[in-house]
Amino acid sequence: MLACTAVKTPAVKSAKNYQIAFYNVENLFDTINAPEKRDGEYTPEGSKEWDTEKYLQKLDRIAQVIASIDSAESLAAIGLAEIENRLVLEDLSKHKSIAHLGLQILHQESPDFRGIDVALLYNPKILKEIESNFIEVDINDSGKTTRDILKARLVDNSNDTILIYVNHWPSRWGGKEASNRKRIAAATALKMDLDKEELDCKILIMGDLNDYPTNESVISVLGADSVMGERLYNATFPIHADTTQGTHAYKGHWGVLDHAILSNNLMVDIDSVYVHRKQYMLYKTRYGDWFPSRTHSGKKYFAGYSDHLPIVVNFK
Repeated sequence: MLACTAVKTPAVKSAKNYQIAFYNVENLFDTINAPEKRDGEYTPEGSKEWDTEKYLQKLDRIAQVIASIDSAESLAAIGLAEIENRLVLEDLSKHKSIAHLGLQILHQESPDFRGIDVALLYNPKILKEIESNFIEVDINDSGKTTRDILKARLVDNSNDTILIYVNHWPSRWGGKEASNRKRIAAATALKMDLDKEELDCKILIMGDLNDYPTNESVISVLGADSVMGERLYNATFPIHADTTQGTHAYKGHWGVLDHAILSNNLMVDIDSVYVHRKQYMLYKTRYGDWFPSRTHSGKKYFAGYSDHLPIVVNFK
């Protein structure tokens, strides 16, 4: 295990404010039917008629969002969920809107039965990788598997080390209560790894946890609370408390499934945590509400961005 004290290496450039984000991009699949993965619906012959034109448009949409987060030239890294493989990450990172960032990829194929993974794209001008690995989550469900948790240790231009975990916990498919044990399993796997780390580690946990800040997996098992001073502070609690905003919408109501959880010693480095929300990422309902403009609902194609909005941590 590596210590979490500052790494003394020559700074790449003078320190500056930067941002780290997380975005569930809603099924960024290529058009190729991969063996042993349930991705057949995301092919030209599949139920979603997922062809090259739709795939390229999806890349345009996601790259536009990433570029808008980086509008101040300060995006250090972005965690992603619901990406199929390294190919789509390479296509995304080379997109004309964000290619100038030179984003580096941290990813491995996960055992998820649907074929979706998590990943981290980081800007080497701001962050340098020290090490990365992946934590397996065993949900003990015959025939079903889920995403690994990505763990990355990086150092910034101020020579501060930060430990980032990128998560996408099991969904509520089948009902919140029936599926709760699966998210408990993910939270337990993450907590076990956290407990191996030194207490002085600066930690950022982000991802789509498929639970709210007040749910058992987050507040009880992981121990991410709304109270500053504990080891983990869930910085998305204030967003959760505001019913006019969130990272996703369900049955006409905003909610927070996408979290930014910080170790207490990282709080001094944080300026703000916010939902990145642009008008073009939303659609207007018949009741006059504005909610995330998704790519699909079932088989119906809406040509939107994602059913989630990014969560952004702004470092000072």
